[in-house]
Amino acid sequence: MTITLQLALIGITLIYMYFILRSMKLKKMHPSFSIFWLFSGVVLIFLALVPQFSEWVSYKLGFATPSNMIFVLTIFMAFYLIFNLTIAVSKETQKNVTLVQEISILKKKIAQIENKIDNK
Repeated sequence: MTITLQLALIGITLIYMYFILRSMKLKKMHPSFSIFWLFSGVVLIFLALVPQFSEWVSYKLGFATPSNMIFVLTIFMAFYLIFNLTIAVSKETQKNVTLVQEISILKKKIAQIENKIDNK
């Protein structure tokens, strides 16, 4: 890996990490997801600084090239993230159903109380 490519990867990753930290500060991103993204940024910087490590690991795991290993790891990370987001969406959907049910019950109770007041 050339020094120009290494510097470009590090620079882009630092910009990426800045936006993650900014999103955390503005409370646009849940901390658990930001930790995931910050960790991936640290890994990218490490791989850019020590490209021999990715070559060694890819050789030990039987990949033809380090880029193949990185693509496979990226795909698995994407699946992991999609799985976690699916769980989060499912939980929020259930919370919405519960909230709608509670609001309906409260509206019915308010209507009953209003009827009692009107009948007096």
